[in-house]
Amino acid sequence: MYADFIAGWAAGGAGLLVGHPLDTVKARLQTMNVYKGIVDCMVKTMKHESVYGLYKGMFVPFLSTGALHSLLFAGYGAGLKFLHPGDSNVMARKDLPMTDILIASICGTLVQVGPVIPVELLKTKLQVQRENVGHFSKHSQNLYAGPMECARETVRTEGIRGLFKGGSVVFFRDNIGYLFYIPVYEGLNRYFRSHNLENTYTQLFAGGCAGISGWISVCPLEVVKNRIQADKSHKTISPKEMTLKIYREEGLRSFYRGGWALSLRGFVVNAVIFVVYENTYAFFD
Repeated sequence: MYADFIAGWAAGGAGLLVGHPLDTVKARLQTMNVYKGIVDCMVKTMKHESVYGLYKGMFVPFLSTGALHSLLFAGYGAGLKFLHPGDSNVMARKDLPMTDILIASICGTLVQVGPVIPVELLKTKLQVQRENVGHFSKHSQNLYAGPMECARETVRTEGIRGLFKGGSVVFFRDNIGYLFYIPVYEGLNRYFRSHNLENTYTQLFAGGCAGISGWISVCPLEVVKNRIQADKSHKTISPKEMTLKIYREEGLRSFYRGGWALSLRGFVVNAVIFVVYENTYAFFD
């Protein structure tokens, strides 16, 4: 299982580096109505906040994303080893039943979903800040100079529970999204292998498609989650209340705001994640 853990850490870190700017754009498109699209959001963010604006909220994921992906893939690997004690290497996994891949994916999701909630909350709060904020500059009470201040203010105003705001949405988002994630990747790889097309490029494509399918399947949940976590009222808003509020005020299409950014990020990030994971796992196994 240590190979899954190490490979997951490396894959998560690589994915974060290439995908965080698009993650910021996605979060802003889903929580603000001031941008016309992906390009407009990126241009305005860099104009008013420099390139740094696209990397807001990255510090906490930078420290934690590797660990969270390690938990995901370690849980996935542990599930497979429990179901198939004799099949412990990458090559053996390629012929396992897809039902077992699904079960192992659920195991990985359940292992990582708890720790991911406060990370998502802090990242989202920092990403939707449009103003420049510095550690040594006077700023509004509604703005945070960094993740530690964000965490302290959240606990001060809402208690420890505030760090887990939107947690139920994250739970369902991950459990639904990851049902498509690894199974889609494995399914496409099996198709390519059956046509003698297995190589790094097909791994990139399969990983990218896995990312798109996983994220698009949960785009409405991601919108609801971001709205709840970005809310500054310090009130407890249930997922049902937020869903109805979005629908009444903005209509059904609003649940797919940022969908293009979500898809583009999902493809790029997960293409990198799966290639890094496969190669690192093969090296350490």
